[in-house]
Amino acid sequence: MLVTLYQAKAGDGSKKKGLRRTKSFFSTPEDALLEAFALKEKMDKRYENEIEWDYQGVFTGTTQKMKILKGYLKGNRESTPFYLEIQSVENNDKIKPVSPFQPKSVTKDDKKILTKVMKKLTVKNT
Repeated sequence: MLVTLYQAKAGDGSKKKGLRRTKSFFSTPEDALLEAFALKEKMDKRYENEIEWDYQGVFTGTTQKMKILKGYLKGNRESTPFYLEIQSVENNDKIKPVSPFQPKSVTKDDKKILTKVMKKLTVKNT
């Protein structure tokens, strides 16, 4: 039986590399979003809260690989953006879901993103 699993990924615009916990697949999109916001907190801490996140931006990609949030160091839109991404994969019983890292806090804007992503993924699954 195939089941959809989700993974959170983040892109570091300064180091130009991706961040994710290896073998971190989640059984619900909410868990993947919590993990993504924990990665966002990690990047904010590393860059001393100088990343300006674009909460008004649109989602890009498909429901299999969707960039949900972009950020720019000191608001410089000419720089390589930071990003949060949710990926979905079909599990064929070889991958075991894990529990997400919990962010210390979720902002009001983060909650809006969470709601928008859940609506988009729910439409895909119906």
